[in-house]
Amino acid sequence: MAGFMISGCNTTPVSLSYNPALAPAKPAAAMPVVEVNSVVDQRENTSNRIGAIRGGFGNPLKKLETPAPVKDVVRDAFVEGLRARGLLADGNTGTYGLQIGVKRLDSSQLVRREAHAKFDISVIEKASGKQLYSKTAEDNRSDEGSLATGILASTEDLRKITNDSLQAAIDQALNDMGFLAVIKTR
Repeated sequence: MAGFMISGCNTTPVSLSYNPALAPAKPAAAMPVVEVNSVVDQRENTSNRIGAIRGGFGNPLKKLETPAPVKDVVRDAFVEGLRARGLLADGNTGTYGLQIGVKRLDSSQLVRREAHAKFDISVIEKASGKQLYSKTAEDNRSDEGSLATGILASTEDLRKITNDSLQAAIDQALNDMGFLAVIKTR
């Protein structure tokens, strides 16, 4: 039995990304004034681990990991979110810098699938170094899962719910009226 449990444990590389087609329309006053300055992974997981499909005892049977460190995945997703809104500054030309702390980006499935994304966002005025805005964006979701659990469960279904949570938390952060007011876009 133990040999079967160990042989069933594997790691699946999965991609997470921001889908610009799902972003809201560009704000009328959108100007490319924001750049992503830093992203820090503050999670307890290893730098690439985002989730697991678990067996009946809670043991991980299928681990999901990103090919690149999660901080880079989150950075790329925020860049795409800013670009889709017409807010991304090219190179080092932004008036404002976005600093992101990755508090949570993870998923799990025993029977039901769950995914969580939580980011601390700060907007820094580059000229003065002053923090102008700070907020936490968070998304938690779950679905009914499936009767196909354990080694029969789909890593793609768990990847998708994780990606949906990532997308929703980024949209929440970049659509926030306080954020848009600070960068003077309404």
